[in-house]
Amino acid sequence: MSVQPTSKSLMAMAEFFIGYLSRAIHEERELRPLSILREERMAAVRYGYNAKTHFNIIDTMRSQLDFARKGLSDLGINVGFLDILDKRLENRNSPGEYVAKIWNEKFNGSVNQTIYEIISDIWQKTKENQPII
Repeated sequence: MSVQPTSKSLMAMAEFFIGYLSRAIHEERELRPLSILREERMAAVRYGYNAKTHFNIIDTMRSQLDFARKGLSDLGINVGFLDILDKRLENRNSPGEYVAKIWNEKFNGSVNQTIYEIISDIWQKTKENQPII
């Protein structure tokens, strides 16, 4: 789910799942097959926002976020955290890509030192409840 599980990041995911599933139930929509979800997940893990699947990954994510918002609206829930996912999509940044980026910036020849610096960076953000966006 997330390399950096701040409470705000977890709330964003919870809002997404609640809204998406509520709307899917309301519309009596079939959920996508697990085999396709697994394939898309693996593509996203390997290639991030540049993943190639049966669908355009960016368009799919945007439409699923909109779908989740409708579900939350149906339930009378004000959206409070989905903007975190919107910003990640807009910036094309995920916690995993963030870690890879700071690895490239901080690597100084010492694996141990670089790991320490990355963990310190992530811990500071987590301690301050600042999601990676």
